[in-house]
Amino acid sequence: MKRLMFVLSGEHPTLPTAEAVAAIKAEHRAYRVLEQLNQVLVAETKASPEVLASRLAMCREICIHLCTSNANEEDILESVGSSDIVDLIPHGKSFAVHLKRVKRSSPEINTLKLAKTIANTIAEEVEFKVDLAHPDIEFLGVLTGERCALGITAARVDRRQFARRRPTLRPAFHPGTLMPTFARCMTNLARTPRGGMLLDPFCGVGGILLEAGLIGAKLVGIDIDREMIEGARKNLEASGVVDFQLMVGDARKLPALEVDAVATDPPFGRQASTAGAPLEELYEQALPSIAGVLRRKGYACIASPAELELEELAVSAGLRTIEKHEQRVHRSLTRRIYVFRRK
Repeated sequence: MKRLMFVLSGEHPTLPTAEAVAAIKAEHRAYRVLEQLNQVLVAETKASPEVLASRLAMCREICIHLCTSNANEEDILESVGSSDIVDLIPHGKSFAVHLKRVKRSSPEINTLKLAKTIANTIAEEVEFKVDLAHPDIEFLGVLTGERCALGITAARVDRRQFARRRPTLRPAFHPGTLMPTFARCMTNLARTPRGGMLLDPFCGVGGILLEAGLIGAKLVGIDIDREMIEGARKNLEASGVVDFQLMVGDARKLPALEVDAVATDPPFGRQASTAGAPLEELYEQALPSIAGVLRRKGYACIASPAELELEELAVSAGLRTIEKHEQRVHRSLTRRIYVFRRK
């Protein structure tokens, strides 16, 4: 297995790491976490860096991990010298070294000067030439806390795509739609397999469905509001997603289905979208319905307001809580993101 170094976005304290691990699981690949640093995750896995980069939202680069050392010049250079660079890189390739700093880590280190020193060290080991503009190989070091992780860039996440898909640019817009990075993250937290079937039983205008469709999932979207369903259809078709079923229905009484994953952001008490049901009652009735269509050992990622605890409701529905995260939406709303697994 390869040691992969995930350089994470840092936009949330726990979600980027959880998303990276979940994406590996969704690809049905074994893994072992080796290090968890601030905005850096090192894991051993057979998963493809390119495939993972095409899935992830809260990650910037995925590298082949070379070494981690204390964040001082002497230890960094010693680790570089003792790493397996010679075995990993063909001779004659051009290269560049870049150093990044996480949240003002190691302010005493001059990153440009140290990058040049690392480049000279590497050039002594193998027949490389430095090319800062168009290198064949990029060595990326990340100064994070008291540590420095170094790797060879294997794949980059195209984070600009999410800005191009922001909700206000879609044919059908609703103000409650999740931002694309968060919708993609929920899709990954649900361990949605490529080619598998994902259900969003509160699909709205299809923000989560869209992100799941773009990683190759088959889609089922249900909403109690016909206008929302028509909006979801327009958005999916405009983005080139074709493998989907949409239907008007009630998440508390789902039709006979079997799906591989569920990701959903219920409407947090908008009565027009919940048929007037109180919020706790909505979740209490929807969770067993969701569990009933989820395949055995399948995962569901479900958002709720933070004041509503779902663990007990999940147990009675036959779901086991795997993880939970909190995200502040605005001053009066904090969203909790649960990941459940069907027993």
